[in-house]
Amino acid sequence: MQKNKNNKYSIEFFHIYSDEDISKRHINSLNHLKTLMQSWSFPFELIILIDNYNPTKHTLNVDKVFEYIKKQEINVNFWAYEKDMITNADLLLQSINDNKLVKGYKNYITKNNKYPCSLLTAAWYLTRLGYIDSNFVIKSLNKHVNFEPSSRLFNILPDDYRVIEGKAKDIIGKSVFFEAKDKIQNFYYSADNSRPEDLF
Repeated sequence: MQKNKNNKYSIEFFHIYSDEDISKRHINSLNHLKTLMQSWSFPFELIILIDNYNPTKHTLNVDKVFEYIKKQEINVNFWAYEKDMITNADLLLQSINDNKLVKGYKNYITKNNKYPCSLLTAAWYLTRLGYIDSNFVIKSLNKHVNFEPSSRLFNILPDDYRVIEGKAKDIIGKSVFFEAKDKIQNFYYSADNSRPEDLF
């Protein structure tokens, strides 16, 4: 059951890794957001996920990221670290109805000592929608405003994420939170350079 739903849409953009600098890949995301915003008449909140789980080094200055975006006249409301999704990924695994799928993910985690992107992505979406408790892993840029789950998600992503996104939706569809699958919509933009990922 979805908890504490508000009527604002949660819009994710500018997905960035903790070993990256701001590049054309991220600027394309920002420009895509600006274009889409011109046609939106609904209330929304902007959120960024910073991947500090997959990189082996962490050079990103988070404050400078928000400074840069603010200079583009875009105000980010919330953000989170991908590494903080691990607890919720475990909770999601417990909710999946497909035993073969659960076994596959558990074997992957045991073999690689790592959680796959698709599982963390699915947990991230369910957290933003309020099906899994945010446990304060989603941080606010305004100390006077606390995160509340949204009624629907829009995700602005580079087009090389399509495989991961498809698997994340498949996980959700085979869990007790299956209804959440229809509350997630992705907008893809062309990425000039592809970041190699394990697409499981």
